[in-house]
Amino acid sequence: MPRPGDPLIRMGPWAPVAGAALGLLLGVIVVLFLAPAVDTFDQRLSLVFVVLGLSLLGAGGTLLADEVRLLRRGAQAAEVRASNVGVIAGLLNGLTPARLLITASAFVLLLSAYVTGGS
Repeated sequence: MPRPGDPLIRMGPWAPVAGAALGLLLGVIVVLFLAPAVDTFDQRLSLVFVVLGLSLLGAGGTLLADEVRLLRRGAQAAEVRASNVGVIAGLLNGLTPARLLITASAFVLLLSAYVTGGS
């Protein structure tokens, strides 16, 4: 059982889902705002990619906030005990789920812009 003050547990397991839901809500707002101007299939496909990209960005942003909070706590704890330095260095240098989701989100949003670029 983790201790109540365990620095490895920041947000609950539903936090990325809430972030994705917020991104989805923003995507739906963008779709409702741009819906009157959409005429062709590639423009509709671009809106689908925008909604998907914003949902991924919401989930990735939530995970990144959790990672930053974890790094701050880990840095403070590393001053006290040097055994956490390896864990913190791994987080700083590795590909974390937050970074992967934000990279995928950037790719999907770029794809959204590319789909409508030819028209």
